[in-house]
Amino acid sequence: MSSIPLGLLGLFIGFPLIIILLWLIYMVHAYTEKAEALLSNSGFVKANLKAFDQAGLLGKAMRNGFITLVLISPDLLAKRGLVNVSEVKEFPKRIKRILVVSWVLCFLFTNALMILGFYIEYVDQSAGV
Repeated sequence: MSSIPLGLLGLFIGFPLIIILLWLIYMVHAYTEKAEALLSNSGFVKANLKAFDQAGLLGKAMRNGFITLVLISPDLLAKRGLVNVSEVKEFPKRIKRILVVSWVLCFLFTNALMILGFYIEYVDQSAGV
């Protein structure tokens, strides 16, 4: 495969990823404290707040990502008593959707770019030799 279609494919994956990352920066800044306030009785959220509070925006992103994982699979943490299931069920659908969709899109586009990089590095280079 020539390098022009691979470059265009990289552009079609990379440009939305940049937009998603900019959105994540805003979303982390705007929604982390709101989500933590909605899960105020959760020991998991309290521990993450204590651990990552002094880490700036990166720590806020970590806290936001952990909250998103709690919202995706609350049963795993509820068995250990780290999260209150009633708080997770009462969590607003709009904020939950924003958190989950944002992180899932970032995960998908990052993986797509890594797969493209793998293809370019190993498969396409070996075919040209």
